[in-house]
Amino acid sequence: MRQIGFWLGNLTHVVFGKPNGPIGRLMALLVMLLAAGSGSVLAQTAVSRPAGGPISQEILTITTPDGLQLPAVLSAPAAGYSAANPAIIFLPDGPGLSPLKSSDASRYLAEAMAARGYVALSLETRLTSRYTFSRFDESVTDVKAAIDSLAARGTTSVILAGSGLGSLVAARSVIESGDGRIKALIMISPSEDLAEAWRKQAGEDRYWKTVDKASKAVNEGGRGSLIDLGNGNITTPVVFLDWYGPTAKTSLTANMASLDKPILLLAGETDARVPKGRLDALKAIAFLSKRVATAVYPGVGRDMSSRKDIIANDVTTWLAGNALGLAPRVQTQIVTATSADGTKLEGVLYRPAAGGDSARPAFMLAHGWASDVMRSTSHWLAQRLAQNGYAVLSMEHRGSGFRGAVSGKMEDVPQDIAAWSAFLSARGQRSLIGLGHSVGGLWLSDYVTQTKDPKFKAMIYLAPTRDLPKHARLAMGEDRYARAVLEAQDAVRDGKGATHLIDAPFPQTVYDEDPRQPMFLSAPGSGFTYYYADAFLSYWGPASKAIHTRIVPNVKLPILSLGGSRDPMMQGGFLTEFTKAAGPNAKYIFYGGPGGAPHSFEGFETRVTDDILAWLAQAL
Repeated sequence: MRQIGFWLGNLTHVVFGKPNGPIGRLMALLVMLLAAGSGSVLAQTAVSRPAGGPISQEILTITTPDGLQLPAVLSAPAAGYSAANPAIIFLPDGPGLSPLKSSDASRYLAEAMAARGYVALSLETRLTSRYTFSRFDESVTDVKAAIDSLAARGTTSVILAGSGLGSLVAARSVIESGDGRIKALIMISPSEDLAEAWRKQAGEDRYWKTVDKASKAVNEGGRGSLIDLGNGNITTPVVFLDWYGPTAKTSLTANMASLDKPILLLAGETDARVPKGRLDALKAIAFLSKRVATAVYPGVGRDMSSRKDIIANDVTTWLAGNALGLAPRVQTQIVTATSADGTKLEGVLYRPAAGGDSARPAFMLAHGWASDVMRSTSHWLAQRLAQNGYAVLSMEHRGSGFRGAVSGKMEDVPQDIAAWSAFLSARGQRSLIGLGHSVGGLWLSDYVTQTKDPKFKAMIYLAPTRDLPKHARLAMGEDRYARAVLEAQDAVRDGKGATHLIDAPFPQTVYDEDPRQPMFLSAPGSGFTYYYADAFLSYWGPASKAIHTRIVPNVKLPILSLGGSRDPMMQGGFLTEFTKAAGPNAKYIFYGGPGGAPHSFEGFETRVTDDILAWLAQAL
């Protein structure tokens, strides 16, 4: 009974967030009733909770853009690294402390979260070994390098979890980098406001004398004499002013007001550096974040490792409540199909590992130009749809990849799509949803309109292509376009259509703005054609069928199109023009504004997936 009361006391803070709200008061009363007659709840031992599964650990070396090599510990479930889940980057307390320290959350909580299925990267920033000479915000570079290293493994979402000083590093990283891959912050034993804390410790006289000494040394140039703050914390004058000076940016209190991510604040009840009321004060200041929760753990101070399972369970619950929970595992299989003319085709089939509903339609996902099934949208979208219970075939055809784009012709693609349709039919898929990114949508539209394949029940276009002949004329200019067409036609006439390369300037085009869809694009870049003559004419020539607004009216299926304001491949207002051409069963979603979606939809992965699933639930 006493153990239940202890656990409920902790859970009240982290789950309900507002201890003075009606639910919080009810839970608090329940805790008191459970504890009555059995001693103080604060004196009880931690509840024994399941610790999760086995983990694996690996020491990594991460190189920063300015050339530093930083060690890190990667803790992951023994079952394997899953890039589909958010990863947690742990930043240790300090200065001078290591993620190997058993009392630091970057060790004990990282291991506990890995046991629960998360990937945890515990980073030893430069503030561990070079704090004497490092300005505080230089650590932001270290955090970015860590995020980039996880991104190289396919991770698109990270949570920064800072212990003590690491919480301030996490806050500064969010503010200074504006990195959209950072989805939330966890602050364990949140940092003191450094300048104020040392000023209080040293006293007014010593503090201002040290400030004067450091300022004089900086003005004189050179490194200056080291300043000893006590307990092994020594700094150069410039670093002292950067960390502890009167204009330092190292006040966590001041930084909280600029944070707009979900925040979880955790502390031990008897932690002298996190006095009573500190978490609530920080929460009140973080007014830009509408999701801030706190948890205070009775009976522990700075070292909360004895409560690691309770803390890990609380963190897991909080992450799930902020859409950062573990995604269902996905089964990935590399598959092969054969086209009618004997061409071998490769693809990747994504399915829910726990088994899916065979009555659900499967997605057939076609990548964009010069791409393949393992890159960008083809991978992350297929994986996310499979996590939501759908089978997804990310298919290649003879025009896939850069070499395929150089020589591929539009009229060759339908037979390859037909082979994949038959492949899915043989596996029991009776209904399909076409999902095309960029030119991939054009290929699917052309196939459906030609074959009237009855298995296709809906079409989804991500950044649908413009009408390609018109685009070529605008991009190249009428004179250069006419010369390129004539050159390609002569090559085809001479039997060199598959070998003569059309190499002409082909810059991106700036389109007139359309008030319905304002675009936010950088200046157009230079480009070039990279097609053999017959491929050039197939897509870009005056007789080309690659006019999507002419093909899509014949699709005759429910249609969803998505686009963004930072997509240089899409002119202003094209999404509305395309949707109008598609007919009354068509709808579009535009991710607009200065921070709108780019062509790849990077940074919009979750929104795109959610919007597709919501539309699908209504359309079918």
